[in-house]
Amino acid sequence: MNDEVIYADSCPLCLRLLRPAFGRSRESGQQDGPARVWFAGYRCDGCEATRPQQFWDAMSARYEN
Repeated sequence: MNDEVIYADSCPLCLRLLRPAFGRSRESGQQDGPARVWFAGYRCDGCEATRPQQFWDAMSARYEN
């Protein structure tokens, strides 16, 4: 899996670039295929740690339709 930033917005609170986060399932012993990988969203480590509720409120307001 490549962890390079392909596209990133800036954090609505601190204006640093957001880090893309990926989820990954475990490989099954019964299947020969690779594990499933999906995009889980964008993260800002500093804002999530210091003010998580404000961060999630700002992110949900940004990406709502």
